[in-house]
Amino acid sequence: MKKAIFPVLATLIVAGCSDSDGAASLNSDPAANQDDGSVPVSVDVSTPPNEVPKGADDLQACVAIDAVQVMDLAGTIVEWTTKSMSDPYGVNSTQCIPADSEIPVDNDGYPKFIVIDLYDVTGVDLVNLISEQLLPVGEYTSMALSILQGSYGDFLDTPYSYVGNPVDKMKMDIVDDLKFDGLDINIEVPTTFTMTLDLRSMIQLIEQAYYLKNEGFKVVDNITAGSLFGDIDVSSCATSVKDAYVYLYEADSPEYGDLGSDYPPVKTAKVGDDGSYEMKYVPEGNYDVVLVCDALMDLPNEIDLDIDLDGDYSKYENQYISAGDQHYRNL
Repeated sequence: MKKAIFPVLATLIVAGCSDSDGAASLNSDPAANQDDGSVPVSVDVSTPPNEVPKGADDLQACVAIDAVQVMDLAGTIVEWTTKSMSDPYGVNSTQCIPADSEIPVDNDGYPKFIVIDLYDVTGVDLVNLISEQLLPVGEYTSMALSILQGSYGDFLDTPYSYVGNPVDKMKMDIVDDLKFDGLDINIEVPTTFTMTLDLRSMIQLIEQAYYLKNEGFKVVDNITAGSLFGDIDVSSCATSVKDAYVYLYEADSPEYGDLGSDYPPVKTAKVGDDGSYEMKYVPEGNYDVVLVCDALMDLPNEIDLDIDLDGDYSKYENQYISAGDQHYRNL
């Protein structure tokens, strides 16, 4: 069994474990720790809508998650395993688990991982992963998901993490740690973080093999985030908006780059069949909002010279997204 791990030398604290596990531990009762310099922290995972490729409604992107890790300024890592997760049994996307198999358990009877289908189109767009687990007050620099590689050992040897339909399942190689280094926050009050996923950048099909990369993985402090939504005018694209995305760039970006460039968008949103778009969990700040009509041609593993990002596309420049507010921009 392989897993993506931090390539750094650090102290590890495993939350929710007893001292007999050989690691330092945190009391899981928030009331018992409020006075000893710890605060409750929650972590959600947001899965974006409209990201299943056209004509592939049965496609699955299953990821096996065994821990959430957060690192402070001194390099100390706190790791929350399934013992600390909100509902390690009910949160699973059951379509990812072979009918003749089960998720293996540890010596205490806890599942060794949970599995989530990132292409699930059943309407669940937010998974509560960690709920009010205690974290020492301090400055934190990064947060990560630990993703497992391995297989269930069933007749089809189904991988824990894969992309495919219920019959044909291709192993998803974990190329990068799913790690967000731009956290840089002083945690001293109860905080909820949301992990946001840009699946086009994260899950890349290269020469008939799927790779899970760090691009498009971000972590947002909910209290500092706003949202952006709007409708697309049918006349904004020469043909139709069925291949269109809305790209969000920081206002001071030197240029509008595609997904494979040195200046990619910080977030993207697929235009829905009804001509609308939505971006949730946008960190407070100034942005340019750009409609890209032929964005479906934009491949994250190469620079696409055919994508015209400096043309006459509908756009808004230097738009301030304020925390806690919804911002409507028609394009």
